[in-house]
Amino acid sequence: MAVKLKKRAMAEYSSQVLTEERHEQPIKRLKLSSRHSVSSDIEVDPILNIDLNSTERRILSELMKYSRHLKLSSSDNLETSIRRLEECLSRLKDNSVKYRLILIYAQILNTGKIGDIGEKMGKMCEHMTAESSNKLLSAWLQAAAICANKISHDKTVTGQVFEAGRQSLLRSANPQVHMSGLTLMAALVRPDTPDFNSKISSLIGSYSMSQDARVRSAAFSSLRRMHEERGVKLDVSLYPVLCSAIRDDYEGVRMEVLMIMRLLADVHPENQVKLDGDAGYNRLVDDVFSRICQSINDVREPVRCLAAQLIGNMSSVSQTFLEQTLDKKLMSNMRVKKSSHERQAGLVASGEWSSGKKWADDSPKEELGSKAVGLVSMGSCGAFVHGLEDECYSVRVAAVDSLTTLAMENHNLAVLALDFLVDMFNDEIEQVRLKAIESLTAISKHIKLQVHQLDIILSALDDFSTLLREKLHAMLQACSLATKDGLKSVINKLMVNLKKYPQDKRSILMTFKHLGANHPDLTLPLVTSLLHIHPFFDTPEPDIEDPAYLCNLVLVLNAAQHCPTLPPLLDQHTKRHHAYLKDTFPHLIPSASNNSQGANEGSLPSEAANFIQSILHRVSMSRRMSSASHINILQASCNELERIASVQESISDPATFARLYLEGQAVYEKIVRGYSWSHNKSSGAGGELAPATRTNIIRLHTIANKLNSMFSYVDAENKMLIRILKVKMLAVRLVCVVCNSNKSAKAESDEFLTEFEAVLMDIQDKDLCKYKFMEAFNALALTDSKPGQLANKLKPLLIKHPPVSLQAVPSSVKQAKAVIHEPVGGSETVLKCLAGLVLGIRMDAELFNIPDPSLLRVCIRAADQVNQLSVPKRGDLVSVADENFRLLTTALFSHQVWSESLDIEISIVLDLGSKDNLVPLSQTVKVSVLPKPVRRGI
Repeated sequence: MAVKLKKRAMAEYSSQVLTEERHEQPIKRLKLSSRHSVSSDIEVDPILNIDLNSTERRILSELMKYSRHLKLSSSDNLETSIRRLEECLSRLKDNSVKYRLILIYAQILNTGKIGDIGEKMGKMCEHMTAESSNKLLSAWLQAAAICANKISHDKTVTGQVFEAGRQSLLRSANPQVHMSGLTLMAALVRPDTPDFNSKISSLIGSYSMSQDARVRSAAFSSLRRMHEERGVKLDVSLYPVLCSAIRDDYEGVRMEVLMIMRLLADVHPENQVKLDGDAGYNRLVDDVFSRICQSINDVREPVRCLAAQLIGNMSSVSQTFLEQTLDKKLMSNMRVKKSSHERQAGLVASGEWSSGKKWADDSPKEELGSKAVGLVSMGSCGAFVHGLEDECYSVRVAAVDSLTTLAMENHNLAVLALDFLVDMFNDEIEQVRLKAIESLTAISKHIKLQVHQLDIILSALDDFSTLLREKLHAMLQACSLATKDGLKSVINKLMVNLKKYPQDKRSILMTFKHLGANHPDLTLPLVTSLLHIHPFFDTPEPDIEDPAYLCNLVLVLNAAQHCPTLPPLLDQHTKRHHAYLKDTFPHLIPSASNNSQGANEGSLPSEAANFIQSILHRVSMSRRMSSASHINILQASCNELERIASVQESISDPATFARLYLEGQAVYEKIVRGYSWSHNKSSGAGGELAPATRTNIIRLHTIANKLNSMFSYVDAENKMLIRILKVKMLAVRLVCVVCNSNKSAKAESDEFLTEFEAVLMDIQDKDLCKYKFMEAFNALALTDSKPGQLANKLKPLLIKHPPVSLQAVPSSVKQAKAVIHEPVGGSETVLKCLAGLVLGIRMDAELFNIPDPSLLRVCIRAADQVNQLSVPKRGDLVSVADENFRLLTTALFSHQVWSESLDIEISIVLDLGSKDNLVPLSQTVKVSVLPKPVRRGI
């Protein structure tokens, strides 16, 4: 009896403690709380849990944890954290811990949720004035720089901070203090205070001659940030200081000076600058260009690389300076050179002859000193030549990029740069060769390739890299050839390439298509030899499946569209092949119907968009009908949207988005209007869910995942709708598990509550009324997260508030998709491997509109219905365009012994975190595989 009384007393005591703790919790708009999960460490409203009794190790740990979730903290908790920080700063002795406390203090003030920011900054100034430790003084200066944006409107506080920072700079000789102080000075300037800005510029400029290289670099970096980040334009009077600082012995200073010079050239391009030695005047942009070009010969690789990058961003340079970057005669030897005839003529005219008795009495008299040569000669001359011949490949890559950028808008420079870029095809680094190929592709409209240049270019087709060969194919598609012999050599080399690398067939066919369309006049004299046409005798009909004949035929047929004299030369079987290829390869063979379709394509997207809008309006109006009629209209609308997505490619992605959402609405209506999803079928241990309902729930789960992961550039309203659809899907699944199963629904309950809270935090208070389900469930103010109670509250809400209809779908919506080119499905060749070992299957795929490539997986589904996921290596994903990638990888597969060969399904999916959250991006490709047993013995 005594034991029972003791247990009851302990239970009452525990319940009282829990009640007191519950009353101390702050009031939130979201009163529903889920059980604590070990996997989730993100707090909704974090607070800094430190006090005077905390150890230094615990303080540092709490600071790191709190800084990660600082933006989620409310203003009340931030005020509490500020007070705790101030208490710890006044009592702690360790400067390292106080250093971290000061920086967190500044980050809290920078959130903008603290009211008395001016008073806090005043306390910072007092600490800066009274602090004796250089480390803590540097920390207070950094803290003031972090909070500088919040006090920019208050001139009094700004002046107070400036004065405290200036005094700190003057009374300390520590380089770290100087660097932090200069950063603070740059953060205080504003465009509307010119006098104050000039005072700060003078103060920062005085440290550009400091004896410490780090301080000099920080001074120039502060000047650059004043120009770029704060909007205060630098004065051109700073240019002489930069000219002397560009010869600094510290590479960081030289790099900062180069960047400031380019900024000045952008702001004051036409300002006249006097050259050294009274050699005249130059435009500032030309003078800066010459000095940056001179830095390509710097001893340090980062400086050379930066100089090579900067000259590509200077577009208003004079043509003379640009052309001299590809001529290094005067740069290599600063003397006036004359031919032998000119030297003999000069001796005859002077009447003097060399007696041979005096050493070097016949040397040239026109020797020039380095100071007598203008900057035009010693600066820009040969800059790109030196950059392209640099020993470091990063400098060569930067030089190719800059030369390409300048040559794209300058025809004369592109013609001069052609030979230099072609020479880069022989570089030993693949990345440099790729850049050279991309460069020629970019300037293709300015150049024509000669035969001797093609000899170097076509040698790159023997490279083992698939990516490099395809880049070269794309370059040949864009460039123009000068002669018939050049076209003939390209055709022959591509044929050899096709035999050596059969996997390049798709790219080579596209190359032949563009070669024929771009060079109809050069193709005409080659028709008879390419198609083996004889003027008197009938030749045997070639095999249409022959890859070489197919390539020649694509070349000739595309040239025939632009050359009226070519079609009469073709044989009858060639014309029959033309009709066959128009149906088999419509993307390779032009036709009159394709041309007419392209002419009328401009009006189709707008009409299709109006059609989609009318479908959405019809669905919205059907909400007033019965449930069965509404579902029928949703299904009919899905069929229409699927049809228009397959017909009109330009609006395929928005139509697919709308179709998936309407399909999700239809499936949702079928589930909640049924009976089995929320009622037990038997009164025993628990009913079993109907197969149709289970299938619909799985289908709704798949649709919600697709909508939330496959589409990008969705507007904010539609983004919220698809997120709420996912919340309702989780709610439906929770109700089904509770009502039709006796297993625990805690995982489903926690997942629903986590998603609900995440969506609710992104909805503003004024917009909550638009989303009735979210508003109604939040108004319940549940204090318990038991699955049974949640299911009882959710059932009427899910029936009363179905998903909101779409009002419009923006045309900017993009769908993530993938196209697998290799392996090719349906092959009769069986891939054999030893059981238990790994089989590598080569994959070649194109990926479109992938915002997060880290979620990509290669999924292999075996005959036992088990998925094997492999993560592509980072180097296997090659960026082609914005969010478009090329995947060249090896899919890995392993299994036990099979008695006979079976097909495995290969696809590309997005992995959202679990086996049920795989979103397919491509069609499955079937490959026949046979794992064989391992032979033992001889």
